[in-house]
Amino acid sequence: MNRHITRFFQQGDVLPEESNHLWLIIDGVIKSYTVDQQGKTIILGFWGTQEVVGKPLSNMEPHFLQCMKDVQAIAIPTIQWHTLSGNLLNRIKQIQELSDIIRNPQTSDRLWLFLQWLGIKFGRDIPEGRLIDFKITELILAHALGMNEITVGEILDQFERENLILQPENQHIILLQN
Repeated sequence: MNRHITRFFQQGDVLPEESNHLWLIIDGVIKSYTVDQQGKTIILGFWGTQEVVGKPLSNMEPHFLQCMKDVQAIAIPTIQWHTLSGNLLNRIKQIQELSDIIRNPQTSDRLWLFLQWLGIKFGRDIPEGRLIDFKITELILAHALGMNEITVGEILDQFERENLILQPENQHIILLQN
């Protein structure tokens, strides 16, 4: 019987990338990203509990996995990937959901749909509404949606004026109850 060792990573850490294993996230949030030839960050996805990440799942080069909050993960070696079929199907579904959001031509709609998606996937209920439970900056949102950071900030401010969100000083976002 193979024993898996849980590894612990802190917010901001980049997970080691190897071609002979995938990471199964036990707890936490990881963003996957690449950097284009001009040095621009392109976010490929956000991944959470019971999801699988790793270099073997991407053709992007370079490919990075960064912890958005503290993470516990298990390295699953190549020989055991057959046990991850359900996790991999969920990954495909998530990629399609993100693709649908990113294709929205209206920037404010795109950002709102993405915030709702993050709230459903990584949020938790608090008295004010739904807290996206990791720090998410305007820059991260801009990279995720292919938008300008200033535009993202302006739209977030508009959402706040319209009582759709709160933006506490700690870089979390709260989706307010309607």
